[in-house]
Amino acid sequence: MSAGRPDPAGRPPTLPTRITHRFELFRGREWAWLGMGAVAALAWPLLVTQHWLHITNLSLIAVMGAVGLNLLTGNARLVSLGQAAFLAIGGFSAGAMAHHFAAPFWLSLIVAMLLGGLFGLIVAIPSLRLKALYVAITTLALHFGVTAAFAVYLARVIRSEGILIDPPHFGFFELYDAAPWYYFLLVIAALVVIGALNLQRSHLGRRWVAVADHEVASAALGISIYRAKVSVFVITSMLVSFAGCLGAYYEGVVTEGFYDLHLAIAYLAMIIVGGLGSVLGSILGAFLITLMPYGLDFLLKIGGIKISAGSISGMHSVLYGLLIVGFMLFEPLGLAEIWRRVRDYFTLWPFKYRPLDQLRQR
Repeated sequence: MSAGRPDPAGRPPTLPTRITHRFELFRGREWAWLGMGAVAALAWPLLVTQHWLHITNLSLIAVMGAVGLNLLTGNARLVSLGQAAFLAIGGFSAGAMAHHFAAPFWLSLIVAMLLGGLFGLIVAIPSLRLKALYVAITTLALHFGVTAAFAVYLARVIRSEGILIDPPHFGFFELYDAAPWYYFLLVIAALVVIGALNLQRSHLGRRWVAVADHEVASAALGISIYRAKVSVFVITSMLVSFAGCLGAYYEGVVTEGFYDLHLAIAYLAMIIVGGLGSVLGSILGAFLITLMPYGLDFLLKIGGIKISAGSISGMHSVLYGLLIVGFMLFEPLGLAEIWRRVRDYFTLWPFKYRPLDQLRQR
C-alpha cells in the first residue's frame, strides 16, 4: 500500500516509515587531513623517544578501555566503578594462562574476553532491579571482591607479588619493543573505535540509548529491557577485559596493586573529560588523563621542585577531581564538544553559519 493513501478497510492513511539518508563518510579536504594523520601516526615512533612512545602505547590501551566504559556509562547511562576490576580480570587471565598453561597470546585474549563477559553478566543481573547510584555501588563491590580474590591467588597459589609474562609472538614476529607494540596497538585501537562507532549506530546501540532515556516507553515499544542491559554489560565488559589482557602482555607483569580504585576513577575521568557518549571523547580523554601524570612530573622536574612519591600521587588525584568538576560545570560535553566548535570555526570561517547553497545540496 502506498504512503498517504487510505486503506480499503477504512483505516487511516499510512505515513512513510523508511527514510533514506545520504551519508558521506569523508567530504572535501577531510581526505587530506585523514592522509596527513595516517602519515603522522605511522611516523610517530621515528619522531619521539622510547619514553614518550611507551606513554603513547599506554594511551592506546587506555583508549580501548575508555571506549568500553563510555558505551556503558555514556550511552546506556549505567555508571560503573568496576573498571579496574574488569581490567584486572583481563590481566590476571593473561597471567594465569601464561603461568599455568603456557598458552599462546591469542588464546589468552579469548579467555580474558570470555571471563570478562561472564563477570559482566553477573553484574548485569542485579542491575535489572537497581537504578543509577545502586548500580555503581554494585560494580564497586565487584571491584573490591575481584581485587581481594586476586590478592589471595597471588599469595596462596603463585606465592609471589606478581606474575611475569613473556612477550607475545606471531610466528617469526615478536612484540618485544615499544615500536612493534605501537603499530600493533594502533591497529587494534583503530578497529575498536570503528567497531564502537558502528555499534552506536546499530539497532543494539540505539536500544541502549532508548532504554537509558526511558525504560517504560522503551518497554511499551517492544524493547526488551533485560536484553538491552545484559547485552551492554557483557559487551563492554568483554572489551575492557580485552584491554586489560593487552595491557598485561605489554607491561610483562601482573600485580594486584596496579588495579586499585584510583585506576577506576582515572577511567571515569577519561570519559567525563572527553565527553559522555562520544567515541572521539573517549580517545581525547584517554590521551589527556594518561599523559597528565607524566606531564605534571615533567613540569615539576623542569621547575626543580622535589616532592615525595606519596605527595605526587595525591596531586594526581586532586587534578583528576578538578578536571571532573571543572568539565561538569563549564563544559559538560567534554573535549569532543570543544573539538567540534574549533573544527566548525575553521571550516566555516569567515562565516558563522554554513552557506545556504551548501545546505540545499545536502
